[in-house]
Amino acid sequence: MQIPKGLAPMVPSTEDALAAERSKVAFNVSDMHQFIVDADMRTKVAKVEALMGEEPETFSLRKVYFMSRQEKMEHALAIGKRLIELLKEDKLSGDDISIADMVLDINGPFGLHRAMFIPTLQNQATVEQQELFLRPALNYEILGCYAQTEIGHGSNVQGLETTCTYIPETDEFEVHSPSVRACKWWIGSLGVTATHAMVMAQLIVGGKRHGPCPVVVPIRSTVDHQPLEGVTVGDLGPKFGFNTMDNGFLLLNRVRVPRINLLQRYITVSPGGKVSRPANVDPKVAYGTMVYVRTQIVRNMSQVLAKATTVAVRYAAVRRQFKSESSALESPVLDYSMVQYRLIPLIAQNYAMFATSQAFLAHYQRSMDEMDRGNFAPLKELHATACGLKRWTSDVGVAGIDTCRHVCGGHGFSQFSGLNEFYGNAYPNIIWEGDNYVLSQQTVRYLVAQVRALRAGKPVAENQTTRYLQRHLPRGQLRPTSFDVGQLLAQKDAQLDLLAFRSAAMASALVDALDAGRSWNHSLVDVQRLCDAHSDFIVASYFRQHLDTLDPQSPLLPHLEKLATLLFLYTLEQHSSDLFRLPKPFTPEMVAMVESSLARAIEEVREQAVPLVDAFGISDFRLNSALGRSDGKVYDSYLEWAMEDPLNNDKGLRKEWFEKYYKPVLHSKSRL
Repeated sequence: MQIPKGLAPMVPSTEDALAAERSKVAFNVSDMHQFIVDADMRTKVAKVEALMGEEPETFSLRKVYFMSRQEKMEHALAIGKRLIELLKEDKLSGDDISIADMVLDINGPFGLHRAMFIPTLQNQATVEQQELFLRPALNYEILGCYAQTEIGHGSNVQGLETTCTYIPETDEFEVHSPSVRACKWWIGSLGVTATHAMVMAQLIVGGKRHGPCPVVVPIRSTVDHQPLEGVTVGDLGPKFGFNTMDNGFLLLNRVRVPRINLLQRYITVSPGGKVSRPANVDPKVAYGTMVYVRTQIVRNMSQVLAKATTVAVRYAAVRRQFKSESSALESPVLDYSMVQYRLIPLIAQNYAMFATSQAFLAHYQRSMDEMDRGNFAPLKELHATACGLKRWTSDVGVAGIDTCRHVCGGHGFSQFSGLNEFYGNAYPNIIWEGDNYVLSQQTVRYLVAQVRALRAGKPVAENQTTRYLQRHLPRGQLRPTSFDVGQLLAQKDAQLDLLAFRSAAMASALVDALDAGRSWNHSLVDVQRLCDAHSDFIVASYFRQHLDTLDPQSPLLPHLEKLATLLFLYTLEQHSSDLFRLPKPFTPEMVAMVESSLARAIEEVREQAVPLVDAFGISDFRLNSALGRSDGKVYDSYLEWAMEDPLNNDKGLRKEWFEKYYKPVLHSKSRL
């Protein structure tokens, strides 16, 4: 099936429309790409895409939209197998494969082996255990998963019911699922792939509970891949998205493992059952793997949102609807203010996310280095920041992808837009590794503890959070501050100061309410708002820090400053009720100035919208979208992809359906 020849050309063509947008560029797109995407990421993406381009029969994503779930999983397994072969051939590194997973965005069954099983062993296993488990894991001699979530418990890790009981007579642990509620659930790479599970279970020694700890449990034979004795394991079935991943369930019926299988870098159970921990170790260090995964979520959400904004902005620039009074041509959809209001702030948020992902990963690495030296002081603030940023980036990312789908109108509903696949694969990020509404409580509990410490005159750790709390809450009491909108528009420091003050004021008010007797449960709406306010400050601060690394004379800086100010104004506009609740509240006139300033900022950035998304550097291979093509050939591509649908090419099936279904209907005798 082919497009008929001799059709009239579109005037202007979608290619010309996209080229016209690019002709407005006021900065060097390559330089912007190099600034906003870190060098390591750029290098690895280029390397991975080059290797994939040499083997299109293995790595092509073109047919994914026509595949069943089983076909998608087999495609993902074939890709995963080839990546492992390239690793063993020294053509890819372990880090390269993580980038390949991100580039392909198919979330294959080997993913959690790399993303969680191996990092847990690296961070929490002793040298002896790393030789026993990490070495074969790195060589793919065993395949692992991270089994924490249960069918009856998710975010409440302390409530997990799976047990790991020490048996002194045999010097073993017995790992057991005492009820259906304890069944491990949603575990990635478990359904059909993993041979070993990193099981988070309640450690019980001598009848005493010591909290959830990770223990390595073999679940399938590495010889024939059959479940081992006492193991009930399987796949959960089709899901809303993420269907190339074999999320699974696991029930363990008194499965025995050697004592060495309990990871013992931060907790030790000696022969006979003596439990000890290093004296200076924070018990929450076992959450290190989750914090690491959250750094990856922050990074990955910036990438997947960049794909969505690239598709939507390019498509909105070439799609035309309705004539304006001043032109005989229909107007580009991107020229409509409502479309701009929905898309342009997403570009600013996306740029901020890229900066945040780099800054937070560096923050994480510094904290891990300190913990390696025995200093666990940074852990609490790192955990609080990770929770807040995971929530912020995944909320913004998932909602942003959905907005991009809506902006593309009816065509956004097509799989060929790419946006539905992006959305389905990204959606779990707001739930896994801690439901976002629950995670907000982790962040806010830390803020409440710091405010109370300041009020009690106790010392607090020195970090980005306590610095702004101490500035606006001397001795824990809010210092009222007034703000001028004109000054806020002109001074970036004033913008950060308002965001910090907003968060500090909300933290102070929450502590006042709690100390006056209001329950935590009745404070949860305020908790969500405070978490958002705190994370808004952290993201804006990271963004500004990244801009400060530029030469003040850089031609990129004016455009990035516009994005940073647009993000600030959009944050205020989206949370304007917070401004009315400040000790020295904004007036309605001040809020109106914020709204009008935001509208002007959006109009200014709109002129550079296409070059700004081009600077994300997302290839057509990664987009896999008919609507977001870099050459602008939207409609031809869209029609060609539809023509490739097997329903349009399987003549035998069509003949069978005609005989079974259509013919009896068309040729039945009428009763009329």
